[in-house]
Amino acid sequence: RRVKQRAPVKMSLKMNIANPATGQQKVIELEDEQKIKFFWDRRIAEEFHGADLDAEYKGYIFKITGGNDTEGFPMMQGVITADRVKKLLEDGVHPCYHRNKGQKRKGARRRKSVRGCIISGDNSQVNIIIVKQGEQHLEGLTDESIPNRLGPKRASKIRKLWGLEKEEDVRGYVVRRPIPLKEGQNRKKPRTKAPKIQRLVTPVTLQRKRRRKAIQRSRSEKAKVEAAAYAKMMGEIRAEVR
Repeated sequence: RRVKQRAPVKMSLKMNIANPATGQQKVIELEDEQKIKFFWDRRIAEEFHGADLDAEYKGYIFKITGGNDTEGFPMMQGVITADRVKKLLEDGVHPCYHRNKGQKRKGARRRKSVRGCIISGDNSQVNIIIVKQGEQHLEGLTDESIPNRLGPKRASKIRKLWGLEKEEDVRGYVVRRPIPLKEGQNRKKPRTKAPKIQRLVTPVTLQRKRRRKAIQRSRSEKAKVEAAAYAKMMGEIRAEVR
């Protein structure tokens, strides 16, 4: 009986490169076996010289930030293995698990499958960022600068961006973004959107804080008075019993 031989599987790896300095991102599919094996046994947060991967990246320094395997399971920092494992994860603590709305109550943990932080032949994608720019410009990564779409939302970060003092009002310094017109719309005045400022200290918030403190103080005083009255009553009852 003849055994049917399987065709050799073609190796491929997606290299997702991001440049934080310009805000650009590019996905390159590697099919060269030597380039793919270059990433094997490397870990998350490891830096390497671009010239070791290809002469095109001479002078560049890259840093590995994560990746996925062929089934889409993400790599997780701190899991020192190249295999897929099941971990008990908590929302807000581990980046590989985000609790859905209404899924379970806050603080609940779930067992999820994650890939270890070591790259192997099971990875289908590797995420890297540019730490240091090299001699040549890379198309789609260093040729253009994309500004941030949204500005800061927190009051302290708005102050930091514009160099404001604590007493100054930050509401006039919020970064607004224009809303483009839809087809068939005729609007003379352009519309803009701005975020709701978080952790903004206003006279109303200070008044509410004073009210909360006053309620706490009154409750504490009331509890002391009631405790003293109860102790006095119990003393009288004990004296009558004797």
